[in-house]
Amino acid sequence: QSNALAVMAFAPRDSLLHAPDMYMKKLVVNRLAAGAIDLSLPLADNLRNVARALGKPLDKLRMVTLDKPRLSAAIEEATQLGVKVFALPDGDVAASVLTCWQDNPYDVMYTIGGAPEGVISACAVKALGGDMQAELIDFCQAKGDYTENRQIAEQERKRCKAMGVDVNRVYSLDELVRGNDILFSATGVTG
Repeated sequence: QSNALAVMAFAPRDSLLHAPDMYMKKLVVNRLAAGAIDLSLPLADNLRNVARALGKPLDKLRMVTLDKPRLSAAIEEATQLGVKVFALPDGDVAASVLTCWQDNPYDVMYTIGGAPEGVISACAVKALGGDMQAELIDFCQAKGDYTENRQIAEQERKRCKAMGVDVNRVYSLDELVRGNDILFSATGVTG
């Protein structure tokens, strides 16, 4: 599969956010736009702020996301602003790395994907000098508020409370990864 990676992230005990297996909103930029993001703002505002920080018009901004139904509204919102959107089938860890590389193919990454992968991405983003914010969201927020999703969402919220993490709280990069004593390693997987 395209963008498949084998990854490892290491840091001293208790320096990584202990994220349960649930959904997480993730917003990533490279070092040139560090400080320009605020996940509590609408996506459109963040895209404008990133474009301003990079000195680009919106129609030259490149956003990467995942090609998932849960992100269709974000894709539409960015497209209506004139932003060039790249929707990958999977691989938001790879997308976060590519967003932070020098001479990168993307200016900003916005996804809703797995929380553990978000913490791994945060290690890569920090090592590459980028910026990231993330927010844990429950199953109903990610997949729709349906009867069959409510029980899963309730269990996720209970698990978060037991683990000492908050749903719907925006976590900064320094809250996702405390300190700079981190190791991130990735290698591409080929067939």
